[in-house]
Order: sequence, then structure tokens, then C-alpha cells
Amino acid sequence: MKVPFHDVDLTKRPLLIGKKYYNDYMRREGEKDLEWDDEENFWLPMNSKNDMGEIKCNGYVMMRMDIVTAEYGEKNPVGSGRDEPNREPYLPPPVGRISFSLNPCTMYKQLIGPSMRRKICIWFAYVVCAVLCVLIAYYIVPVVIGDLISSGI
Repeated sequence: MKVPFHDVDLTKRPLLIGKKYYNDYMRREGEKDLEWDDEENFWLPMNSKNDMGEIKCNGYVMMRMDIVTAEYGEKNPVGSGRDEPNREPYLPPPVGRISFSLNPCTMYKQLIGPSMRRKICIWFAYVVCAVLCVLIAYYIVPVVIGDLISSGI
């Protein structure tokens, strides 16, 4: 297996561990292939052992691996996470985060997912229809009974 740190040390240039480099130089025989999102990013499984000693997958993390020399890192500083300077790679702001609002409809949409909102709307429609049926029956039944009695007299 070719060690990427030696390549970076020899060339004094940054190295992106991409799909082609990984498959050509780093992948061991019989090793399970990584799940690649594109040519640069891959999904890394987060595994742990349970009490019985069995390995369990707890999810995945998308990663991109760049190896640079210390000199290159000092010349091109990057921030921690999304802190400035945010470059190489640029990390966009997160999407889908909750924001506080005094508008109850906005908070309702942020707190409850679309499938649950659909179910709530359907059940609300059922309840409204049932209440309307009960009210119609409550006001029409006495009128019908009164008409039957008056026509019988």
C-alpha cells in the first residue's frame, strides 16, 4: 500500500484523497469499498460495539480528506469548522435549522414534518365533518319529527 503522506512529503503539494487515488493506491485486497458521493467525498460509517460485542452501524459521516504539508498549512490557514477563513473547502451555512418566530404557523411548519402535518390535516377534516354531521342531525331530527307529528294530526 502506498502511503499518501510520503507522496505529500516528496511533492510538497497538497493531496486530495479521491476515489481514483484511493482505489489505485490505498485500497487493500478484499477490503470493502467506500461509498463515494462523488469523486472527492465519501461516506464513512460510524460503528460501535454493543454489550454483546456485535458491531453496529450508528450512521454515516460525509468526508473529504486533504493532506497538506505544514508549510502549506501555515501559508493557507483555514478556520475551525465554518469559522473564518472558510475556504478549501468552503463550508456553506447549514440548512434546515429551526429559527424562533412568534408566528404560530411558522413554528408549526418548523416543528412538525410534512407527513405528520398531512396526517393532522386529514384528522382535522374528519373531526370537522363529524361535528357538522352531529350538528345537522341535532337541528334536523326535531324538525322531521315535528313534521311527522303535525302531518299525522
